[in-house]
Amino acid sequence: MTMGLLQKFKRVFIAVIFFHVMVISAIAQETINATPAMWLIEKGEAKTYMLGSIHLLPPEVKWYEGRIENIVNDADEVVFEVHMTPEKQRLAQQITLQNGMLTPGDNLGNYMSAEELEFVKTKATEFGIPAASVVNFKPWFASVALSVSAIIREGWNPESGVDKYIDGIATSKNIPISELETLEAQMKTLYDHPLEVQAAMLIDTLQQLQDIKEVTMGMINSWADGDEDKMVETLIVPMKKQEEVYQKLLIERNQSWIPVIENLINKQQTTLIVAGAAHFVGDDGVIKMLRDKGYDVKKVQ
Repeated sequence: MTMGLLQKFKRVFIAVIFFHVMVISAIAQETINATPAMWLIEKGEAKTYMLGSIHLLPPEVKWYEGRIENIVNDADEVVFEVHMTPEKQRLAQQITLQNGMLTPGDNLGNYMSAEELEFVKTKATEFGIPAASVVNFKPWFASVALSVSAIIREGWNPESGVDKYIDGIATSKNIPISELETLEAQMKTLYDHPLEVQAAMLIDTLQQLQDIKEVTMGMINSWADGDEDKMVETLIVPMKKQEEVYQKLLIERNQSWIPVIENLINKQQTTLIVAGAAHFVGDDGVIKMLRDKGYDVKKVQ
């Protein structure tokens, strides 16, 4: 991949960090007033809030007001999955370049049917990705590139996402920012799979692209309503189709976050943790893991 093409996909690489392979794309027809799910653990004077986020949103979704705005203003520390800085954005590009391309002589056609490959090339061209380049992407990277390109083409913007927005406010207020995991560990959950598993991930993405509006609006509406059961249905159930990916992308990361969150709970301060909504809900979610360890976790929105 040339450096010119690498720069062209800078937004794609950044979005990889934020939303992984779940596609969120479609033009909102009207304003959505969202009240995303949020949980609280209190320990003495300390308060630890956990906000389920969507990492890319259209501007029609309104969510930053009331309780969330007040909590951000009161926060002594804001915690993201990964705190993306310009240096980490460049590192994300390097990691993607090192782990996103097939070896010379290999191509996507070796991992899918001719019809599926043709669909990949058609969609890539439609989204401004040269077909001659996408066939050399590893399946995981092709999946993400197509997904995020679809989002951007529909007018959705990483700048409008919950994490990015709160990051900007926290930075402007000089609120300390930390993270739940390293960038390297997070990205490894995407690319560290056998090519056959990655191919199944890509094929699943192709199926979603064929009915993107229905799929994505179901996701966004469940998040906007703060409905845990609906979020499990729209966010978790589809992910479970790829068992190995689900294990690494969700379960193992959630488990690794628990000690970090426990350290935050023990700080005598107000902390806001912002992470993808899928990480908090369901039987494998952070909220259940914390409750299983004896924490009194209250849903406050």
